[in-house]
Amino acid sequence: MLCHWSSLLSWLNFQEILEFLNFLYALGMLLEFAAFIVLRIKKPELERPYKVPVNTFWAIIICIPPSFLLILVMWLASMRTLVVSVSVLLLGVILYPTFQYTKERKWLRFISPPEDLDGCHGDLHTSPPRVPDEASVSLLLEPASIKEPQDREAISEAIYKLE
Repeated sequence: MLCHWSSLLSWLNFQEILEFLNFLYALGMLLEFAAFIVLRIKKPELERPYKVPVNTFWAIIICIPPSFLLILVMWLASMRTLVVSVSVLLLGVILYPTFQYTKERKWLRFISPPEDLDGCHGDLHTSPPRVPDEASVSLLLEPASIKEPQDREAISEAIYKLE
């Protein structure tokens, strides 16, 4: 699939690729602003990690200037960029329900990635270990400061515990 997208973008020059990416980014930001306002109106009681401390009217006013700038970025794009961006947008609008339909009919099987990939990703719900004194922790062992093998083993164990 990546080869298809790279072949699609290969006939655009660098400036048009940047315009294409900016166009899609601006479209995403406009959708985020819309979701921000709609969720404030329809679900004000929804638990949020951070709440903007203004009422809905001022939230709308805050979103207007960046929205105009995003629309300006989209307006300044070339016609070729506009055609490619709208095509990709329409393709996404068509493909999403198509994939949902094939998923319901079990024509395709969607495989989720494993929870833990060989320990590469830690548990997101656990906090990192606390370090009592950050100044005493070193990422690099300096051979000149370690004189005895016992000290080297103790430091290695301490670093291993921090990981």
